[in-house]
Amino acid sequence: MPATCQVRVLGGFGVTVDGSPVPAHAWRSRRAADVVKLLAIETGHRLHREQVMELLWPDLPVEAAGANLRKAVHYARRALGGPGAIAVDGQVLALWPDGCLDCDLERFNRDADTALASGDARACAAAAARYGGDLLPDDRYEWWAEEPRARARSRYVALLRAAGDWTRLLELDETDEEAHRAMMRRHLAAGRRREALRQFERLREALRERVGVGPDAETVALYETALAEGAEPPSVEQTVAVTLANGLVAWGRRNVEEAERLAKRARALALDAGLGHELGEASTLLALVAYARGTWHEQFRQEFADSVRRSANLENAVFDAHLCFQEFYLYGPEGHEGAESFGRDLLGIATAADSTAGRALAHLLLGEFALLSGHLDEARAHLDLSLTDAERAGCLSAQSIALERAAETQVRRGDRRAAAALLDRAMPLAHSSGIRSHLVIRIHGLRVLAAGGLVEALGAVRDGERLLAEATHVCDPCSMAFRIEAARACVRANDLGRARRHLAEAERISGLWQGGPWSAALWEIRAELRRATGQTTQAAALFLEAAELYSTLHRPLEEDRCRGAAGVR
Repeated sequence: MPATCQVRVLGGFGVTVDGSPVPAHAWRSRRAADVVKLLAIETGHRLHREQVMELLWPDLPVEAAGANLRKAVHYARRALGGPGAIAVDGQVLALWPDGCLDCDLERFNRDADTALASGDARACAAAAARYGGDLLPDDRYEWWAEEPRARARSRYVALLRAAGDWTRLLELDETDEEAHRAMMRRHLAAGRRREALRQFERLREALRERVGVGPDAETVALYETALAEGAEPPSVEQTVAVTLANGLVAWGRRNVEEAERLAKRARALALDAGLGHELGEASTLLALVAYARGTWHEQFRQEFADSVRRSANLENAVFDAHLCFQEFYLYGPEGHEGAESFGRDLLGIATAADSTAGRALAHLLLGEFALLSGHLDEARAHLDLSLTDAERAGCLSAQSIALERAAETQVRRGDRRAAAALLDRAMPLAHSSGIRSHLVIRIHGLRVLAAGGLVEALGAVRDGERLLAEATHVCDPCSMAFRIEAARACVRANDLGRARRHLAEAERISGLWQGGPWSAALWEIRAELRRATGQTTQAAALFLEAAELYSTLHRPLEEDRCRGAAGVR
């Protein structure tokens, strides 16, 4: 057997044996390489064969998984140069036990632990420089790599923090508040007050867009210190920023009255100054307060009425701020009952004010209501009107959602090609909108649904998974449709482990919304998983459970689909 083996797992996978790289084609199968990866990232480079079988073939019977493991080990040994490359000690597999094995992850962990224990900033910076990148990035969607990847990245972040490398930390995570604060202090110490103020604005924008929260009290106090050091008084924008930030701090402390007071003050200042972006942030905070009090409908109606009398810029900001709450209204525990009368009320307000943007938003709500009720012609008529008015008003988010919903009507009619074309139009609008963390994942979900075949559907699933893995933040409730459709596509592909992971995420998110159509959809996916494993009786019972839930929510198309799957009409 060759004497030395070097395994690289940071930044990518590669193996070098006695100085010669192992070519990709030598593995013969993906699972052969996966066995080596598993052993390389495990402490001691040893794993019981049953652990490997459970990690790589969780849905197969023991006999089938064992046969697959034997084949994978055979090909891995051939790629590495001999049978001793992966030894078997009883029931335990060991990687390169009798030679010199060098793994970059093991070296990085050792150097990182030594540097962190020393507390020396230079040593930590040197150890951080040896981080080659995230662990096994090409295996981003393999669940067995998630925990070791997170541990390695956590060590890297700890090294950067100990080294005071705030710039690189912000490159990794633009929402790292400690790093932003350190940069603000550095700017203030150097007399760069305006840079400190801009640093705060970058943080506030990142937190709003990516996480949906505001800076904490310590950061807000630092910002107020920077404002006070200036010769000129704070601008209206800066005053609103401080007011909103303190309002979010109050909300985080569950001081609802103070949060509402500050949000109303910020909203009044933003309205008077015509600050659409800041108005949207104030509306978001007011929506949170109103939702907590059960008064969201009244709050949105009032803000809608106020904004349509002013300018399209303000209308668009209010709509963006309330998007998730509107979707909760349509998809929440009571379904979409009452949505039609609410939409017609908003349409009347917008028409009286001669507001193009207001009409776009009202027609959108009416179109969504008709779609969920199964009235496809009526839905498409409202959605076309919404799209026309949204284009005139320049409301990107309303255009994106109108196209997305129009695509869904085409899918329900069986015209998947037309649906795909509409989604292609919607995607750049979603990316350009101010709420891309909400809209882009919705389109990915529709792309899975609109796919012309299983291969195309799985490609759409991978695209959505990549977005979820790489984006700093994606709105959880807005990702529900993607999770449901991804699970359904994975069941069809017999990738049941992957389907269960999407289902588990959907179940977690569904906990935010007690009841509602997502609960019905979850029962439907559970039924499809049971059917895929041959449990037809249990599957039929679950399909009927889903059908009953859809019936109570007045979702006839989904109800009929589930009753048909259960063999009941």
